[in-house]
Amino acid sequence: MKISLTDCNCKELINLCEKCGFIVFHGRQHEKIKDKNGKFITTIPRHSKIKRETARGIIKQLKNSGCDIEW
Repeated sequence: MKISLTDCNCKELINLCEKCGFIVFHGRQHEKIKDKNGKFITTIPRHSKIKRETARGIIKQLKNSGCDIEW
């Protein structure tokens, strides 16, 4: 899977997580991502545009948990 960090938003990251098989839990201001075993992976802020550094950190955590992502 490939994602662009320049125009990344919450919905794109959530769709990416679901394609990788992670489970999304809705919080008040963030989406919480867990694997199928219930292990916490990361949070995604619910913004229309996510900063590049934040998106990069989220994707690194997803890659460390076994998701095959290119950027």
